[in-house]
Parts: sequence; structure tokens; C-alpha cells
Amino acid sequence: MESAESNESEDKASLKFISISLESLHQRVKKIEEFDGKSSLKRLTDNAGAVALFLGLVLSIASLYDVAVTKPHAEKISSITQFNAAVSSAAKVRQELIELQYQTKDPAVILAIQSAAAPIIQNDISTARAILPELADSDVGIPQLMTLISESFNMGDPVTDEFIKRATRKKDASPFLRSEAKRWESRYLFSTGHPIEGREAYSNAVKLLPTSSLANAARAFDTADWISEEFMYGDCSVLERMISDWLTALNSPGISLAQRQQMESSLLSQFEQYQGQHCPMPKSASSLQIVKAAPAAAPEIGG
Repeated sequence: MESAESNESEDKASLKFISISLESLHQRVKKIEEFDGKSSLKRLTDNAGAVALFLGLVLSIASLYDVAVTKPHAEKISSITQFNAAVSSAAKVRQELIELQYQTKDPAVILAIQSAAAPIIQNDISTARAILPELADSDVGIPQLMTLISESFNMGDPVTDEFIKRATRKKDASPFLRSEAKRWESRYLFSTGHPIEGREAYSNAVKLLPTSSLANAARAFDTADWISEEFMYGDCSVLERMISDWLTALNSPGISLAQRQQMESSLLSQFEQYQGQHCPMPKSASSLQIVKAAPAAAPEIGG
């Protein structure tokens, strides 16, 4: 009895397996019958229009990326390079001019050298000015702008104002550089007949500097420059007080003897060069006695 039941169970399993196999075979035959016989090349040919459209979209996207991203970036790098080259050229010509002036004391030769250098520097300034509007503030540093400001200012070129505005609006520079930009703005305002605005700019230049003793020398230099501008273009009545306060500030920590000598000598030279043109020689100018460094003690022998 048990043997008969076992045989019956095995027969059912066999029938089920055969049924599944036949069904699988049927499905395969059905797929073969449904196959249209087209090759891969034939299918590609039939869908050539869709493929071409897809490739066209890919190429269009690539072209747009090139126009919108790659080319502008390359043009920006080129503009920055050309701008820096123009600034460097102007600075190099100025440096060579100074070196040549030290080599000769003949006024005629110096005038000839300056006349030859002026067109080169003016061309560099014009090139930099033409490129500058294409550059963002983050692409241009205050040192480059200061070179352009100095050269255009010395030549009396009104474009100085454009360079100053670009320099003073930068907020991503150090306090010392921002202060220097304001100092140049002050000089420009004084020289163009705006002493009130010039004083405000000088005050802001000093305020931008750190309050630590490390900035005392820079603060004294800015103040000396302010005094000089007042002497040439400003209020003669404030000079005595300003000079007195400045001399006191020169004793502040962080200002070396050499720095004090240089600043006193420079300010006194300005007084001597421009006395009588706007203000008389200040009485306190006699207090600008250049301090001499004490001679070094001779080394002891055998001790």
C-alpha cells in the first residue's frame, strides 16, 4: 500500500516537471516565432533619425558648455594676464628710470630719460585701463592698482580717479593695503582742490590700521603724508599743531630710529621744496632734527 502511494507521488512530480518544461519550451518557440529577423545594423538604420537627434542634442549641450563656461574662463585668464603684464611693465620702466637717475646728476640727461619713459608708461596705463572693466574686484589686487594710481597721478592723468575707486571699494584686502588705498585717495583729493574730503579720507586711512604697536610706523607715515598735503594744498594754520602731535607720536613703540629718520627727512624735504608756494615754512620745522645713531662701541681686545 505504501509502495503504491509512493509511486503515485513520484508520477505526479514527474508530470509536473514535464509540464513546466513544455511550458518553457513553448515560450521559447513563441519568442522565436515573434522575432522579425532584423539585424542590429538594420535596427540602427531604421532608427537613424532618432539617433541623429540624440547626437545633435549631445553636441549642442557640449557646445553650449564651451560657450558658456570654457571660453569665458579662458578669456578671463587671458585678460588677467594682459592686465598684470601692463602693470608689471609700468613698474619695471619706473624702476629702471630711478636707477638711471641715480647714475647721473645732469638735469638735461634726467629730463631726456623721463621724456623717453613717459610714453611707455602711458601706454601701459591705457592698456590696463582698457582691460580693467572686464575684471572683477577679486581678480585685481590693491598693489597692482596702487602702481597704476601712482603712475597716472604723477603724470596728472584724470584716470587716477578710476583706479582709486576700484582700490578703495575692495574689502577683501588687508587693513594695511586698504589704508594705503585711502591714503592715495586723500592725496588725489587734496591735489584736485578738495581738502575737506581729503582730510576725511586721511582720517579713514589711519582708522583702518590696526591699533597694535606694529602699525605705529604706518600710522606715523600716513600722518606725515597728511601734513605734507596740508602744507601744499590745505590749511596752513593747522600745521604747527599737527607737526607737534606727530613728533610726539614718533616716540611710540614699534617705530625704529631708522624709520623716524627717514620720515623726518622726507617731511623736511617736502617743506624745503614747496615752501612759499602755498604755506610758509612752519616754525616747528626746526624741530625736525634728524637724530643720529650713536656710534657702535669698539670691541674690547683680549677681554
